[in-house]
Amino acid sequence: MADSSPSLRIGGFGSLLGSSVASSIGGAVSSVSVNWLVYHYTGSTLDVAYVGLTGILPGIALGLFAGVLADRYDRRRIMITADLVRFVVMAVLAASLFFVGFSLLLVLGAMTLVYSFSALFTPASQAILPRIVPTGQLEGANGLLSALTQTGYTVGAGAAGLVIVFAGAVTGFGINAATYALSAIFLFQIATSYGRPIAEAGVAVRSFRREFGEGVQYMRAHRPVLEATFGFLPANFLLTMVISFFVVYAATVYGGDVAAYGYIVAALAAGAVFGALAVPRMRARRFAGLLMGAGVLAQGGTVILLYVGRSLPVSLAGALGAGITIGLINTVYYSTMQAIVPNEILARVLSIDSVGAFVAIPAGLIVGGLLASSHGILFVYAVAAVGLLGNGVVLLALPGLRSLRYNAGPVP
Repeated sequence: MADSSPSLRIGGFGSLLGSSVASSIGGAVSSVSVNWLVYHYTGSTLDVAYVGLTGILPGIALGLFAGVLADRYDRRRIMITADLVRFVVMAVLAASLFFVGFSLLLVLGAMTLVYSFSALFTPASQAILPRIVPTGQLEGANGLLSALTQTGYTVGAGAAGLVIVFAGAVTGFGINAATYALSAIFLFQIATSYGRPIAEAGVAVRSFRREFGEGVQYMRAHRPVLEATFGFLPANFLLTMVISFFVVYAATVYGGDVAAYGYIVAALAAGAVFGALAVPRMRARRFAGLLMGAGVLAQGGTVILLYVGRSLPVSLAGALGAGITIGLINTVYYSTMQAIVPNEILARVLSIDSVGAFVAIPAGLIVGGLLASSHGILFVYAVAAVGLLGNGVVLLALPGLRSLRYNAGPVP
């Protein structure tokens, strides 16, 4: 039986891990800092919403294009370039805010640019992993990446408050710039051969439309991949309605207890780490599709716990369970796609999934906000619970998804 735990000595896995953790810590510090800075200077929740859109719209606009680029060009070089550009942008933003003063347009423009290059970075980083790690260790690699990235983001978000208090929000942008530079240093240590997609020699570069069309055609010809990519979109939409309104839930159920809100968010994050790390121990590749479908069904159950919870332990159990299913489903999904989709088309397939997730987030925010305003947050959670249960049942009924699995083996 192959060892499913990836070694930091494997190729460039340690470097990829270091890059991911550094970026997650800096990104969390920057995210908290920019929201605090904008609200501090403008006092407008609408302006804070604009900041949120800078993190969503680039993913929608560039996601499909980024997948084509990552399958056409050197992925390592794309990732390094994205890190260096983000380093420069965040450094210039920090310097401008420090020496010139606050400008909302400057902040929005800089964050849009940063998230645009993040949209280019993501499919390349997802597609390079199976070039570095043997197939039998993808579950462990994805689990470790997900767990440590989530931990890094949690640590960074917590540290951001101290940074703002003792050094100011602008310092948070400087820290983020430094972490992007550190990430690029880590990526430079990855062998150049891992950056090149596996492709047939002599294949000419084709138009974006044709290359993207190849990704769509591959999905249409492989039913399990198609069902796995699109079958979870309702769950993404419904979970956004739940997680994004934890603060409203805590205010409604626990009378605005800030500590309760913090505990619920922490339970979700801890569950995501646990779920990601549990995947390789389960040998989930043997029943990947069934496990993901059952995970969505379980998500409905966790939201029911939140709905009926009138004591903090019950609510924490619901949040923890939701986090576990998120970490588990994401780790299994990416490991499976990386294992079964040909590497030369992998980024295009994953980018389609990413765009769908980005679209689901604003849709969930809008619908969840409207329903919460008119019927209350518990009604929103009831709708989400029923929807997730239904989505889980449908997923388990899909023959392609039920058959989704892969065998461990060496990287081609």
